[in-house]
Amino acid sequence: MLARVAVRSGDLAGCRELAVEALEVARRDGDSALERGPVHVLAAVARMRGEPEEARELFARSIALREGAGLADLVVWEQLNLGYVELEAGDVDRARELFEGVRRYAGEHGVGDLVPYGVLASAVLAERDGDAAGAVRLLAEVERVLRERGQVLDPDDAEVWEALRARLVATQGEEEHSRGS
Repeated sequence: MLARVAVRSGDLAGCRELAVEALEVARRDGDSALERGPVHVLAAVARMRGEPEEARELFARSIALREGAGLADLVVWEQLNLGYVELEAGDVDRARELFEGVRRYAGEHGVGDLVPYGVLASAVLAERDGDAAGAVRLLAEVERVLRERGQVLDPDDAEVWEALRARLVATQGEEEHSRGS
């Protein structure tokens, strides 16, 4: 949990150090259930540091740990994260497949906390596909859902949101972005 606090305060190095320590404790105890949290945090840190191969490997390990425990909702969250890694690594088709699976799962299983993340992923893809107006509308939807739910994005996804918003404001203007909201 201290690693999560560190990442939320922007201390990636401290976060990584704490997550490695937690992972070592889990492995010493031989309890793979205790590995889930640290592996996820290490994957998120690798993603935020722009280390796609390490992030891909760690998210795959995190997915396997969650699947092994029968935690379908948590598997989908990691698939969302892996989708961003794939997108950043240039595998747009794989990212699209993962993101569509996330949105479908959230809707079919009523995982409300996942909804804004799935919409954000769709906004990123819309921009990638050259549909800036669609991306603006989807980003406004993310903002609306977050506001209604009293929810905030995780730090790595907040970075995605902020970067996308900045690009859209630069290309579409603040007025157009505000209109989408």
